[in-house]
Amino acid sequence: MTLENCERCGKIFNYDPNESKAGEKICPECIIEEKKDLKKVTEYLRKFPLANIMEVHEATGVSQAMLFRFIKSGSLKMRKPLEEFKCRICGAAIQKGTICDDCKKKIEKGFDVEKLKKNKKGNK
Repeated sequence: MTLENCERCGKIFNYDPNESKAGEKICPECIIEEKKDLKKVTEYLRKFPLANIMEVHEATGVSQAMLFRFIKSGSLKMRKPLEEFKCRICGAAIQKGTICDDCKKKIEKGFDVEKLKKNKKGNK
C-alpha cells in the first residue's frame, strides 16, 4: 500500500493496487459517490430507456465524462453505439467495454492480437 492522491478529488488515501479497478487511483469516498451516480443513472434509464447522454446528464446531474466512464467500464450499455466506441483491436462498433465479443473470444482461445488487427483490416 502507498499514499496516493485521488484522481477525482485530490485527497490523499492509502492506495492498494490489488483493490483498485483498472488501476485507477480513486479514494473510497469517491468510489461511493460513483456508485451513487451509477444508481441515479440506472434508475433514470429504467424510466426513460431511450434517453441520450445529454438528457441523462441534465436529468441526473452526472457529468458526461462520468457517463462515458460507466460505458467504458461496462457498467452501462448503449443501445446505439457512438463513433467513439469501437473495438480497440478490430475497430468494430461496440456497446460497452473496449474490445468486441469476437476479439475477446479469439484472445481467450490464444490468437495473436496483431494477427487479429491485420485480418480485420484486410477484410474491409
